[in-house]
Amino acid sequence: MAAALTFPDVGEPVLSSGSNCGSSYTVAVQDSTISTTSDANYKHTRPRTTKMITTWVYAWNDMSEANKDKLVAFFKQVGTFQEFNFTDWETGAKHVVRFAEPLSYQFVFPCYQVTLKFEEV
Repeated sequence: MAAALTFPDVGEPVLSSGSNCGSSYTVAVQDSTISTTSDANYKHTRPRTTKMITTWVYAWNDMSEANKDKLVAFFKQVGTFQEFNFTDWETGAKHVVRFAEPLSYQFVFPCYQVTLKFEEV
C-alpha cells in the first residue's frame, strides 16, 4: 500500500568535494539473525523476521533556506511516525519510508547542512 504523502522536492543531496565529508549517502540493510552457541561451541542461527529493513542516510551541504523551510514544514507534518513515499536519488526506486531520526540542520553561511535518515516501513 502506497503512502498518501510524498517527500518534497528539496533537490538532490550533495556534499561538496572539498568538504572532506566522504559520501553524500549511505545505505544499510538490517540483519535479522538470532544466534545461539551450544555447549559444544556450535553456532545455531535463524532469522528473527522475514523482512530485513533498509535505511538510507542522505546529506546536503548546500541546501537553500527555501528548501530547508519546505523540509522543516514536511517534517512537522510527518515527524518520525508517519509513512510517506520516497524516491531513491541513486537508483530511482520508489519506497514507502518514515524518518528514522529527528530532523536537524546547521546554518553554514550561505546555506544549510542537513542530514536525513529514512527507514523502510
